[in-house]
Amino acid sequence: MQNVRGFYDCSTAHLPEPTAQAIDSGLFAKSPTMQNEFGWLFSVPERLADLPPAVGCDAFKTVMALAMDAGCDYVLFDRDVPPVPYLEVFDW
Repeated sequence: MQNVRGFYDCSTAHLPEPTAQAIDSGLFAKSPTMQNEFGWLFSVPERLADLPPAVGCDAFKTVMALAMDAGCDYVLFDRDVPPVPYLEVFDW
């Protein structure tokens, strides 16, 4: 079916606070496709090497890799999504 895209639904708790602050303030190396008070939507690159070199957050890269492996086009970091046990959780 055309015009259908997959996304990986991920808790914002899987990102460290400095990364969340950088995204919110527009200082993160990769800009979100969309954002609101609940979180951010990011496009998924074809390869991790396609991320901007300044993306230094390993947690962000890990989620992108999971989304790539699942064939997703986007990652939605959402504060209302429950954390999963297979990803690190950051308490902020």
